[in-house]
Amino acid sequence: MPGVIESLDIISKTIDSLMEFLASDETLAKDFEQYLETNKIEVNSQNEFNNIVIQYLLDMKMQDGLKVLEYYRRNNPAQDEIIKALENSFCGVFRVNKILSNAFDVKCLTSNVDLTIIPMVKMEHLKTIGKYDYIEARILELDNTLYILEIYDVISEFNTYKALSEGIKNLIQNPKSAYFKNEIQKEKLEKSVSEFYDKFLECFNCEFISTTNKKIDYLIEFFNKYRLDGKKEPFDNLIEDVEKYRYINVKELNCDDKYFLENASGGFSTHNEIYDVALWIDKKRGLYIIPFLKTFFEIFKNQDIEGAKSCIKEFLTSDKIPPSVIKYAQENNKNFFEVINKALNTNFKTLEEILFNTKASFVESGVFSPVTVLFNSELFSKMLELTKAADTEKNPPKIGRNDPCPCGSGLKYKNCCAKKDF
Repeated sequence: MPGVIESLDIISKTIDSLMEFLASDETLAKDFEQYLETNKIEVNSQNEFNNIVIQYLLDMKMQDGLKVLEYYRRNNPAQDEIIKALENSFCGVFRVNKILSNAFDVKCLTSNVDLTIIPMVKMEHLKTIGKYDYIEARILELDNTLYILEIYDVISEFNTYKALSEGIKNLIQNPKSAYFKNEIQKEKLEKSVSEFYDKFLECFNCEFISTTNKKIDYLIEFFNKYRLDGKKEPFDNLIEDVEKYRYINVKELNCDDKYFLENASGGFSTHNEIYDVALWIDKKRGLYIIPFLKTFFEIFKNQDIEGAKSCIKEFLTSDKIPPSVIKYAQENNKNFFEVINKALNTNFKTLEEILFNTKASFVESGVFSPVTVLFNSELFSKMLELTKAADTEKNPPKIGRNDPCPCGSGLKYKNCCAKKDF
């Protein structure tokens, strides 16, 4: 078992090998160029270029849906262990509880566990990080030791809102971080998945139900109420179709947007565009809220739908769409492979082949839906409490003069705190 110094050396050399492979492999180099062009990324410095390359290598998928790291691993099987560790690395937010000579004792906000993480640079270069500050960083586990691959931001101990917001964003992007080193939380999630599945089938008697973004919030609320009290009521007024199926860019759905939490808290109904959104239940992973699900299914009937190719690519390559959706489409459309291959410029012949290349992250157990993760997240609960408190401060509730005083004194408001306002 290598020591810390040896492990740091292995990690550094592997990153170097990845960058060399990117430069020498024609297929990957071409895909990287397309990645830069598609995302309109401009490089202004060598340091900026290095950061972009690292993000591409560790986080991105190739045009055909295969993760870059998976592509590298299949071409370099001898490095399987370290590449697997890089694949399981994740970005998170960590509260610094103690600063050691060569590490930080922290609490992971997403999984609510205490950890010790070792940076890949000397501690003297991290003097700006203080006790109780928050570190937004990517961590990797190798031989039961946790290393900081990169620090993206240091958040002041007094900016709790930003720390929680970034933590939730990371939680949505990588739901597995919800139970990192926390088996109790994983068991809780598994129990929640089973509960959601049974209640969903009881409520709707099907695997998915679709409406528009203007009514999906009410449909979610309807299901949540049924899940809690078991009273089934008519919901026909919550179901509607869009006038025209199309796949478009909805900026409020962009999790990378700095205002994503504010947009999300406002609900789908606040979005300017009108589009279809569905609730989908997955027996292994829980409840999903999937924009454009009906559009995706309609494309197999009409390939002239606006944005059809982009929609297919998104559904096949996104880690937010479970394999059960793709399986459903394959089972219900005879032209499935023809449409998929034409859109992706591939030659897939079986569903297994498609999932092996586009949904590899779901092959492993324990990939839960973001909705399931957020529902069970203490982090999300704290965020909602902060948001509610901020809203109350901006818009304090009106209190009648004869109402009980909110301070809890037992006196009427007019005889208590109301006097202090004068």
